Amino acid sequence: MGGNKMKKQISILLAVLLLQAPVVINAESGTDAVSAPTTKVETTTPKPAATPATTTVSSNSQVYTVVKGDTMFGIAAKHKLTLNQLLALNPQIKNAKLIFPGNKIIVKIETAAPGTSTNNNTTTVNTTKLYQGLGQTVIFRNGPGKDSTGAPVYSFTVVMADATFDADGKIVNAYLDAYEVATPNYDGASMPHFSGWPGKEGYNVTDHQAGKVTGVSTNTLESATAEVNTWKTKRQRGDSYGMNAANEWYKQMDFYQKFFVGKTITDLDAWFAKNTTSAGRPIKANTTNQDDLNKLAKLTDKEKTALADVVAGATMSLRDAHGDFLGALENAYKNRVLVAIPTK
Repeated sequence: MGGNKMKKQISILLAVLLLQAPVVINAESGTDAVSAPTTKVETTTPKPAATPATTTVSSNSQVYTVVKGDTMFGIAAKHKLTLNQLLALNPQIKNAKLIFPGNKIIVKIETAAPGTSTNNNTTTVNTTKLYQGLGQTVIFRNGPGKDSTGAPVYSFTVVMADATFDADGKIVNAYLDAYEVATPNYDGASMPHFSGWPGKEGYNVTDHQAGKVTGVSTNTLESATAEVNTWKTKRQRGDSYGMNAANEWYKQMDFYQKFFVGKTITDLDAWFAKNTTSAGRPIKANTTNQDDLNKLAKLTDKEKTALADVVAGATMSLRDAHGDFLGALENAYKNRVLVAIPTK
């Protein structure tokens, strides 16, 4: 039967019923009753339960629930509603039909709303629980290397991780980036530099083209401000990063982010311990290092295939002097907060 035709028939049926007398459903006796036309109708407004996933209403210390699905609408004892008011409790009713078993009137729904489960007492709206977390790690390093006069280069790396976890702690999505900042005697043109605090002693400055120290920095408020305002993250440095022309830093991190999905922090720590070199890089199948060969020998064929897939996408370390990315993810998990998303 078509929906419009059914609704029209229901409307006609309701009109006939309401002309006769308000039809009520009384759960106290378990039967329906027809009250006199002058009977006062008592109504209450449904209130949400304490738990967002369950919608219930209490009346006279009893609980009733307006249920979607192939279930009769339950009404609390002494709580009387006309049929019209009963239907109004759920404005989302579609394809409703009336059934008359004896003198009872039951409203049934052909199908429950998507994402809604029903039983005799409650209507449950499913929710997807996700956890969002931000984490970071900071590493100070004596390096990379020295300048042309033998003075050391100093640097620090701030890793930032934004991650989403499911209820089991598995990573649903992750986004990582980092600032790596060095003293001005490092000869990398794209590397952000910090020459020193305003008014304080300067540091060797290296010419990026010549690769040699050409002087000492003069540190002012203006120079420090200009340096900091031009800092770029590793992602922002893009192809100018200069690590791997064929597979630059941001591309490898994109690969790792996909690799993280579906794994817990514990899973990643275990994988890192079994599958990386002492420098934290994924072990290549053609390695000649004995320690790495010993690790490879302990892997199953399936694990070796999975490792080879990682090496094809990324070879840089996730935990070394250039940044502790696994640590940042772990901190993101520790800092996670619940994000409940209702689903219908």
